Amino acid sequence: MSATATRSPGMSIESVAVKPPSHPTYDLKGVIKLALAEDAGDRGDVTCMATIPDDMEVDAHFLAKEDGVIAGIALADMVFSEVDPMLKVEWSRKDGDNVQKGLQFGKVHGRAHNIVVAERVSILSSN
Repeated sequence: MSATATRSPGMSIESVAVKPPSHPTYDLKGVIKLALAEDAGDRGDVTCMATIPDDMEVDAHFLAKEDGVIAGIALADMVFSEVDPMLKVEWSRKDGDNVQKGLQFGKVHGRAHNIVVAERVSILSSN
């Protein structure tokens, strides 16, 4: 049977809209929310809450643990924004850049509690 024999009358192949498959990677925001819920739950990070004052603001730095290639900056930005839109994230490198062990390639400023939650999920999501 040919492809033309299976078409409905009046429809051309050009007029058929094909949706992308339903896969979690197409809903990054939803996946991020699930990862945050799994990691911190409704109560937040209990260790962080027990050891760091709630109102403490800090500067945190992203350091390369090994030589490698930067990947996942856009995803990390989405995670930090989802946790706290007031966090200020800056990158000195971009995806695809080579880094050497010990290189500082970014920083974030804001509430320590939110940074801890966001960095853990963004690192796990990028691996």
